[in-house]
Amino acid sequence: MSLVKNEWMKIFSKVSTYIFIAFLLLAALGAAVIDYKLSPDETNKEWKQEINADIQEQERALEAKEISEEEKAAIMEEITYNKQLLADNINPDLNTNWTYMAEWTTSLTSFVTLFVVIVCSSLVSSEFSDGTIKQLLIRPYKRWKILLSKYITSLLFAALLLASLLIFSYLIGIIFFGNGSYSDKIMDPASYEFSPVVVGEYFVDMIVYWIPGFLVITTIAFMLSTLFKNQALAVGISIFILFASSTLNMVIQSFIGKYEWLKFVLFPHLDLRGYISGTIDMFDGATLGFSVGVLGIYYLIFLALTFFFFQKKDITN
Repeated sequence: MSLVKNEWMKIFSKVSTYIFIAFLLLAALGAAVIDYKLSPDETNKEWKQEINADIQEQERALEAKEISEEEKAAIMEEITYNKQLLADNINPDLNTNWTYMAEWTTSLTSFVTLFVVIVCSSLVSSEFSDGTIKQLLIRPYKRWKILLSKYITSLLFAALLLASLLIFSYLIGIIFFGNGSYSDKIMDPASYEFSPVVVGEYFVDMIVYWIPGFLVITTIAFMLSTLFKNQALAVGISIFILFASSTLNMVIQSFIGKYEWLKFVLFPHLDLRGYISGTIDMFDGATLGFSVGVLGIYYLIFLALTFFFFQKKDITN
């Protein structure tokens, strides 16, 4: 615990740490302002009456003689959609702190990933760059304990940033949109089809399904921090992997039908949120259990390599 406390103090001795937290606050605030500007002035309490009126108007439009078959099909599709909204009691104009978080906060987690990658990829490499690694290792602790304290600190910092984002978003959402119900039904923000979800459950699922991939990326950044003595190189490679992962995923997805072994590559499994509503492409036959298993295996491999190379690392130069 003394080692973890020491590493924690190191992180908060840097100005960048406070900049990261402040940026999350500003990002949550900016997203709320945008959402507020794009939303109706107030939540429509007469939405059922308005939808019924729209249905009646659409039905009258179907009776027009000059209507084409394409227009008729489009109007019938709108009628079906509106009737489904009424049947499932879904207010299309609902705007609360929960809808704001479901639509915006789930996307802002990418900033948490970026900031944690920057910090994790410099935790060990910075000791080499600053020349403090020898002073660190002459302390009466085994190498693996020193490295474990840094890894635990990185996870605690990741938890802090995520908690900060969630708290900021929840409070800002209340200020801008009011405190809504966890059990309100909305349309899946990521789906183009009729896909009703419970807003609170959807938000929690989006965060929970995001965490495994986030943990693996964090561990990769930490591993690179132990492999490279140059801090800039470790941070640069970590950020490159972070931003290239989505592109690599698309490339792998396009060839996975031809080469079965590609399903065991890491990148298609990093974002488990595709399993929530099917809005993110997953290869045929992919299951949540399989993806979690692949992530777990890679996680253990990366962690083992991290400790192995740090134990063997020469610090004389």
